[in-house]
This record gives sequence, C-alpha cells and structure tokens, in this order.
Amino acid sequence: MFKVEEAEAFEAISHPLRLRILRLLAKEPLSFSQLKQRLKMDSSGHLDFHLKKLQGLIEEEDGRYALTRNGYAALQAAQTLSKLGWQRRAYVINWLAAIFFTAYAAAVKPSALLWLIPIVAAWLTYHSYLTFVKRKVKLSGT
Repeated sequence: MFKVEEAEAFEAISHPLRLRILRLLAKEPLSFSQLKQRLKMDSSGHLDFHLKKLQGLIEEEDGRYALTRNGYAALQAAQTLSKLGWQRRAYVINWLAAIFFTAYAAAVKPSALLWLIPIVAAWLTYHSYLTFVKRKVKLSGT
C-alpha cells in the first residue's frame, strides 16, 4: 500500500506536461517565465496550476524553481515505468513478428517449418526468459 505522499507523487507525475516540467528542472533551475517560454505555453494560469500540483517535488527559491530530492526520485520512477512500458511493447511486438513470419513461411514454403518452428520456439523461450525472469517485466502493468 502506498503512503499518501507516494500516491500524491504518482498523481503529480501522471500528466505529460508535469513530466516535461520535471525534466526541464532536472537540467537546471528555471524561473516561471523561463519555464513558460521553454514549454511554449500561453497561459500563466495553466502553468501555475501544474506547478502547484508538483508541490513537494519542486521548490521555489529566489524566483527560480528547482527539483527537490523527492522530485528527482519521482522523475526516476517515471523514467523506470516508461522503460518497463517499452519492454512490454517490445515483447508483444516480438511475439507478433514471430507469428507473422512463421505463418508467412508456412504459406510460401511449408517444408521450411521443419527447421523454422524449433528456431522460433527457442527464440521466444529465450526472449520470454530475459523479459520476465532477468528484467522482471510484468505484462499486466501491476
């Protein structure tokens, strides 16, 4: 079960604009106007709303916003989750490609299946092992 602070941090980083803000502030502290310019935003109120949602992950000092320790941790968590999402997609794409090419080979040259099926099965077994055992990826997203 998440603590309240953790749940709030995940809510804060759930919006793509807030992630962009965190990425910008990870590079250097920026003023409100610098953030607004780099994000190409017209509305000051819109930016202010998102900065308030990032309370606890960013701090303002001398008119410049910077990441807090929790802000760096939240950004790292978002990057890790993004990476896992990519690995799940790669796994599914790999399976779909294997099925497609095996079906294509069966249609074009059925005798190729005698050597192709064992190779594809070995590859998918190995890739599944790497994905789920070594990288600890879960397809369900939980």
